Amino acid sequence: MAASLLVMVCDITAKSKKHASDRTRLKRLSRSLSRARDELIALARDDATAYDLVLAAIRKARKSGKRDTGEARKALTHAAKVPMKTANLCIDVLGSAVEVAGIGITSASSDVGVAVLLAHAGYGGAAMNVRINLEGLEGSAFAKVASRELLLMDERANDLMGSALKVLRSQAR
Repeated sequence: MAASLLVMVCDITAKSKKHASDRTRLKRLSRSLSRARDELIALARDDATAYDLVLAAIRKARKSGKRDTGEARKALTHAAKVPMKTANLCIDVLGSAVEVAGIGITSASSDVGVAVLLAHAGYGGAAMNVRINLEGLEGSAFAKVASRELLLMDERANDLMGSALKVLRSQAR
């Protein structure tokens, strides 16, 4: 939804004569955000499938009486990687939102603000999904690397949200 709102703002702004000098940049942002939107939709489907694979692996492990199976670890790793991609893409959308906030038409600034909040919430939800799946992989090299990466991503997502909202607040004055 965040990417879609930003595409709308880019497209509306690009039609404005006042923003003719930004038209190429706005079209580039619109195309990039459209691709991000489509990829995020696909990742939502992938995440649902990954969840189903985890459940199947856990049920299979319970039936066999094994607590830790390679199949379950593989499913959990995949189930962590999918929302990690989502989290990264939400950060990309936040980065684009900072740009759009700076050049978008003022009358659509609330749409940009909503997009920023939605992208940040999307990031937060994806990061939570990664972390819950990493719990089942505790101690693995993948879990350690992913946990460290998430800490950096948390900071980046918060910084980008703050930057975009700061730009929007400065325009409202």
